[in-house]
Amino acid sequence: MLLRIVAIFLLVNIAASANTQLKFAACYQSSTAAGGVCERAFDGRTNQNYGAGSCTHTNAEKGFWQAAIKGFARVRFVRIYNRLDCCSDRLNSFSIFLDGQECEQSYSSRKSFSVKTFRCNKVGQMLVIKNRIKTPLTVCEVQIFGNYLSGNPYGARLPMLQCKQSSTAAGGVCSRAIDNNDHQLYGHKSCTHTKNEKGWWQARTKSLSHIRTVRIFNRMDCCSERLNNFVIMVDGHECASYKSNSFFSIRAFKCNRIGQVVTVKNRKTSPLTLCEVQVYGKEVKLRTPKNRLPLVSCSQSSTAVKGVCQRAFDGNTNPNWHLNSCTHTKSELGWWQATLKERSLVRKIRIYNRLDCCSERLNDFSITVDGQECASFKSSGFFSVKTFQCNKVGQQIRINNRKRSPLTLCEVQVFGEKKKSAIKAGHFVGCFFESNHWPDFASLASTSNDMNRQKCNCLCSKRGTSVFALREGNQCRCGDNYGNNGEAERSDCRLPCAGDSNQICGGRMINAVFEVDKNHC
Repeated sequence: MLLRIVAIFLLVNIAASANTQLKFAACYQSSTAAGGVCERAFDGRTNQNYGAGSCTHTNAEKGFWQAAIKGFARVRFVRIYNRLDCCSDRLNSFSIFLDGQECEQSYSSRKSFSVKTFRCNKVGQMLVIKNRIKTPLTVCEVQIFGNYLSGNPYGARLPMLQCKQSSTAAGGVCSRAIDNNDHQLYGHKSCTHTKNEKGWWQARTKSLSHIRTVRIFNRMDCCSERLNNFVIMVDGHECASYKSNSFFSIRAFKCNRIGQVVTVKNRKTSPLTLCEVQVYGKEVKLRTPKNRLPLVSCSQSSTAVKGVCQRAFDGNTNPNWHLNSCTHTKSELGWWQATLKERSLVRKIRIYNRLDCCSERLNDFSITVDGQECASFKSSGFFSVKTFQCNKVGQQIRINNRKRSPLTLCEVQVFGEKKKSAIKAGHFVGCFFESNHWPDFASLASTSNDMNRQKCNCLCSKRGTSVFALREGNQCRCGDNYGNNGEAERSDCRLPCAGDSNQICGGRMINAVFEVDKNHC
């Protein structure tokens, strides 16, 4: 048994030696006692006698020591030198973390060690040794082995702007979390601070983005345990959360949300303090649909604070109200409407929401074309920019608020085709995917071995619908709305009709959609 332990010890130390020894750049610890400053743990001296001035020392507490690596790295091993002139048993219950991720090995034993190498196998930059018992934390040297990464593991960092928070206390303004100063001591004026409340902090990316990771730096000179119960949201939708009896120094949270507004929301009553918030991902390039249709006139239910209706189609998509680019009604069940230059097939409508504040106001509304509802939105969150499938023929576009709040639109863009160049009555509209969970055409008019376009047209004309769909070669379905599940290629819905092989009758779960022609029945 003894030989096996010795063999494992030798293998771990040989493996550590095979990796590059990484360098620390800066450090701090929970407190300093007896002159044992944090820098002693990476000064290159492995003397294990405290009197030689080579070991750190905190107060008798559940303390920590932490240091930043010079660049992002994969840390494979951590080697710790214990104090040996006395008190070696103090270092017998602790954990090791890298960017909030616990390393593969921690330590808890009644026995003390002299020098021990721990497996880590984590990627990050901030190493933390955290005591789990109330004793002075003393380390005489900390060595780390692994490999530096060519870049950071989170991808491109997104610039943040226009921050705000629920309140400000002790001078901790919101901008401190996005000032590129990631120092974690409050005295360095690098951390935010709200009042003692269930507070929040918020900032937005420069443009619509796929937010993959949010990295948060906690305050470490005191009060770190305040940040132990919170959620992270993108455009009002939760993407990550944290709840623990413990706390972290730096932690990266996977998000994977598309949006623009990042919010950190405290779930308990305590000051919210963030020393830095870093957001990683990539900008989303909005694909502009074909054929933007011009709007020529508008009106709205009321106008407040000079937010006239014309602002929604002035070509200015800036989401900041103060730049005079957004409409505004009174707090009511309001509406906004505009007229197209001529009657058209409206395929899509894109709406830009206000983002400097109040984004959640626009979270329960419907969109109509000539009084026919073509899309709606209801959510506990909100959106930055959203494109709605419409597929209605008409000239009057209307957005109806379904709750009592100001209706604010920073831009409304309409895409489609002028009626003359669009579909003609009874003619092909397009191919569209179908879904059992969110069907476009739930109403089955007929399944027949002699199905063709003329037969389905007349069946749906009698039902009074505006369009009909042929599917699976023999199904006729009637409805007024389509496109909720996306548009398919025309080649995907070329199954011949059972009653006329020269006509197309959709595909497998794909509708071939036509407009009803009442004159041919």
